[in-house]
Amino acid sequence: TSFDKIGFMNKQGEVVVKPQYTIYYGECYSTSDFIKVSINESYGFLKNNGEIDCRIRPMYGIINHRGETVLDTIYYSIVAAVGNWNILTVQNKNREYGVIDLNGNTIVPFGKYDYIDGFDKGFARVKIGKQTNGQIGSHCKWGIINEHGEEVLPAEYDDIWNFYGKSYDSIKVFRGGILKYVCFKDL
Repeated sequence: TSFDKIGFMNKQGEVVVKPQYTIYYGECYSTSDFIKVSINESYGFLKNNGEIDCRIRPMYGIINHRGETVLDTIYYSIVAAVGNWNILTVQNKNREYGVIDLNGNTIVPFGKYDYIDGFDKGFARVKIGKQTNGQIGSHCKWGIINEHGEEVLPAEYDDIWNFYGKSYDSIKVFRGGILKYVCFKDL
């Protein structure tokens, strides 16, 4: 039924997007605004005891102010650049990260990095290696890319502190146990 779905109306009370989404993020106040939406996807897997475990996960996409699909709801996650909806860090169904624009053009190919953070001030953290920070014996390396996908700080650091949405002018980077501050203006 559509009673558990979300749609949108315009100022005149006309339905412009039929109820079809399970979650939405954002508001439309102008023609340049976008809304992140999701539709739940069901999936299942066979457990060791032979039973089937069924789950639901949200799959994300983007619509514009008219309710038109900009990006299909096919991504595990979508993170828009701070102040710039045209640069999006996304994760596909294979759990690979990539960077695309609103037209779906690839800026950073899926799987090039094991993790890509959202962009802030034109930069994003990237990680090579699947282990998490602080894990003993971790062989992960961190770097920073710009909005063109170019490494401006090579992926050879043991840790780079998160700066997405933090309004920092500089960030802490660690390599070989040595702490260093890097200013964004120097990248």
